[in-house]
Amino acid sequence: MRPRHVKIAGVLIVVGLALCIGAVATQKIMENEREVSIGEVPEAVRATILAQAQGNAINEIEMEVKNGQTIYEAEVIIGGRTTDVKVAADGALLGTEVDDEEGDDDADEADVEEDEDEAEELVALAEVPGAVQATLVKEAAGAEIKEIEKEDENGRDVYSADVILNGQEVELKVARDGTLLGKEVDDEDE
Repeated sequence: MRPRHVKIAGVLIVVGLALCIGAVATQKIMENEREVSIGEVPEAVRATILAQAQGNAINEIEMEVKNGQTIYEAEVIIGGRTTDVKVAADGALLGTEVDDEEGDDDADEADVEEDEDEAEELVALAEVPGAVQATLVKEAAGAEIKEIEKEDENGRDVYSADVILNGQEVELKVARDGTLLGKEVDDEDE
């Protein structure tokens, strides 16, 4: 009788392993998650990811379908830190997360440099209001956004971004509500 028990136990182990492997494979298929290249994503998604990356390295992009909606998540290295950028299929920025040194994620965290003598501060694209982001990404048309300054002009927030368009440095000024206030070519050689 003993050999019979061994056979039954062996069959049960094999069946259990098959069920576990099948469950994992089914979960992966249901999540519909796969790695894609920057060339495979829709143009609007590409523009948002490139604007968020600000010329920094993009390690990987994953496409995932959740509840019938496609979400793209790009892993970007900015200032030596890993930033996850989540973008909807229509190019809308859904959010960013920065991994700190301990590996924890801090939502919407970015390095901010402040000059205490002036009412200006350097900010990351992920920190500006969505309407400002949309205007900057649209006006940059896929070009690199070099830096963004948040300024206080007559009691209202104005965002100035330096962009390289057609080989020329252009300063874009955008109000908090996303209104384009100005677009000026920088003629100075610095």
